Amino acid sequence: MTTKEQFFKLLLAAFPAQPEPARFFWREDRHDDDYEFRQDLLRLAGRQWTEIKIGDWTMVGRIGHTRELLEPATFLYYLPLLMLGAIDDPGYLDWALEAIVPLGRDRQPKSKWWMELLETISPDQIGILHDFLAFVRKNLLPVQETFVVTQEEVLTSEAEAFWDKLRASTTARTKR
Repeated sequence: MTTKEQFFKLLLAAFPAQPEPARFFWREDRHDDDYEFRQDLLRLAGRQWTEIKIGDWTMVGRIGHTRELLEPATFLYYLPLLMLGAIDDPGYLDWALEAIVPLGRDRQPKSKWWMELLETISPDQIGILHDFLAFVRKNLLPVQETFVVTQEEVLTSEAEAFWDKLRASTTARTKR
């Protein structure tokens, strides 16, 4: 994966713009206090992910909080725009990286939402996440000449560990 254009073609193959998700908000959502975030998320509804810019997503609040208001399949549908947004403007890299790892120090999927997401995501989509993380590591992380580690480097390492573990367990299950 070397160019943005190649990556975009892979994204379209793994995350097609059609059909749009049938459900938008997560059917198990019980966050009554998130009315404002839910209203803001509606700016994404009914629009293909290819038509939305990273600025549209940033208007709805931090990804760690808002992603679980969406149906997991709907979140996966819109995820490519976060990856492309980070490639276009590395200032949004933390948004894309936070989107693809569970919250918490151990980065373990504990919620029903994450369990459903992991059941929904395809092997091709997991492969794209690996391609994205490789692109990030090669092209977007600053070359450090000191012992200072950036937040983006930490998030990239955590995301790589999370998805590598999932890919290995998925591969082991399919070989049985």
